[in-house]
Amino acid sequence: QLRSLCASNAGTFVDVERRSANLASALADLQDKIKVVEPNISDVQQVLEDGNSLTEISEKHRVRRRTLLQYSSLLELLELPSLMDACVRSNLYEEALSIASFANTLKRRHTDKNIVVLRVIDQIRSRQLDLRRHLIHRLKQNITMPQCLEVLTALRRLNSIDLEGEKNIEELHDGMELKLQVDFLEARDTWLESSPRTNNTALGPGEQLLDTIERYRTRVFEIGTQFNAIFGTSMTKQSVSSSNSLLSMWITRRIHLFLTMITSSVNRMEDSAILRDALEACVFFASSMARLGGDFKSMLSDIFESKMVSLVTNCWKEGVSTLQETLKVCRDAGVVGPLISSSIAPQASGISPEQPPRQLLSHPPLARMVNSYLSGFNELRRCLLPNIFVILRNELKDSLKNVKAILETNQRTVNAPALRGEASQLREAAESMMIVFDNIVEPYITGALEVALGNFKAGKELLLKQIDKVEEEEEEENNITRKEDEEEKTPADDVYNSFTKFVCGSEAASAMVRIAHKTAKDIAR
Repeated sequence: QLRSLCASNAGTFVDVERRSANLASALADLQDKIKVVEPNISDVQQVLEDGNSLTEISEKHRVRRRTLLQYSSLLELLELPSLMDACVRSNLYEEALSIASFANTLKRRHTDKNIVVLRVIDQIRSRQLDLRRHLIHRLKQNITMPQCLEVLTALRRLNSIDLEGEKNIEELHDGMELKLQVDFLEARDTWLESSPRTNNTALGPGEQLLDTIERYRTRVFEIGTQFNAIFGTSMTKQSVSSSNSLLSMWITRRIHLFLTMITSSVNRMEDSAILRDALEACVFFASSMARLGGDFKSMLSDIFESKMVSLVTNCWKEGVSTLQETLKVCRDAGVVGPLISSSIAPQASGISPEQPPRQLLSHPPLARMVNSYLSGFNELRRCLLPNIFVILRNELKDSLKNVKAILETNQRTVNAPALRGEASQLREAAESMMIVFDNIVEPYITGALEVALGNFKAGKELLLKQIDKVEEEEEEENNITRKEDEEEKTPADDVYNSFTKFVCGSEAASAMVRIAHKTAKDIAR
């Protein structure tokens, strides 16, 4: 029965055997794979032991889910730096400052050093620097007083944001306020030195200088007024003194730069009228700066007085050099024509400072030289500065001494025996020019200078003294001549005197008497 049962179930036994063989083979493969994985099991166990527990992983998962629910709020937080940047570029200072202030709030709330929040705060801080640069750049432009107040208010709020959470707030505030004043003056300096947009090339050099002075005056006074209005209401005495000293230093530096510019411009001037206009503009500028404690009128005198003296003396030097060149050319050529004129000047009773002496018409070189001196005096008529009176008098004395030395040198040269050409006429012309210079030219020019300086009485007195001196010299020469004639009196003179007593007083008789007298003197000699 058992055999019949096994025979009838032989297929089952075969299947069981086959499955046992397959199972053994599968187990062998599993053992091989386990042997391959077995070295990594210790590492996994170590990781699991060192890593977070399932509770912690669950907590992190919960946090992430909560973060996902706050996605929109987090997105707004991450967009704060770009939003602040847009506000800065759109000049929305209040909104930008609100974002910067919110960054401080975030920093106080998140004390657990959240990386995302810290990065957002850092980006907002960088935008704060951009905001500060943008505000300072606004100060470098032409802005009105309300706009300037708006910019400075924003900068002060920015400083207060930076001061949140700091120690020694008062000291830091004073330092930031001083730094703000320096930044303000430096930015406004940039605007002051910027050239205007209007094209003034069509203007002349004098008008351009006046326009520059007026623009400089307006801008400097505007900056000083803005500084006093904004920073002059400081709370502490120390800050007030530092503000005043800083403004004083800035005004002193700007005045120094202005005077340097004016000096270079004045040295290029050749017209006393433009010089006068520039002086008036500078004096008005100094009067305006006096309200800010920067009156520099006393510093203008050296600049304009030296230039005015130079303008006048240059005319004199040009006339003297022309005279010297003319005398040299005539000596070398041996001609007297350019030195003497054939026109006879009418005899004048005296010299007057109101008009040139007509005796100079007979000496063209001296007349041209006198015209040069008068041209210099005409420059004084346009711009007369009291402090140059003594300087001009001394310069005139030196110039006239130079002219006299030139004439004396010319006279010595023409008296040399080796002179060629019209030697005798050149000698007579040189002697005549010396006499005219001493008796007419020198006193006239001296008196004319006094008249040009406004001292009419002294000018006329000088001329009258010279006229009296010339008349006394002529009278002395006549007396000497009469004495010599009396000493040389001969018998022929007695005959002449006796003869004239019996001759009628007609002109023909007088002429005959003079002829007889001359003949008698020749016979006696």
